[in-house]
Amino acid sequence: MSRLLTGLLVAGALLGVLALGPAATEAVAQTTAPNGPTLNPPSEQDAADSRQKVVIAVTAIVLLGIVVYGNRLRKKKTKK
Repeated sequence: MSRLLTGLLVAGALLGVLALGPAATEAVAQTTAPNGPTLNPPSEQDAADSRQKVVIAVTAIVLLGIVVYGNRLRKKKTKK
């Protein structure tokens, strides 16, 4: 059970890093509020990059789940 929890924590951290990326460090570094509207709205390339990061994160979580599940099955099989 602790392997499952560890895997979920690692997957959550990976998802957070991939989803936030450099935007998180910019938000932390910025101490004052912006003075006006954003002049450069998000482009299609930014949307495609964000979508790709989400797909990669979901794939990583699914693969991690498969590995954890396989290890649990193998452990049960060797006990019998």
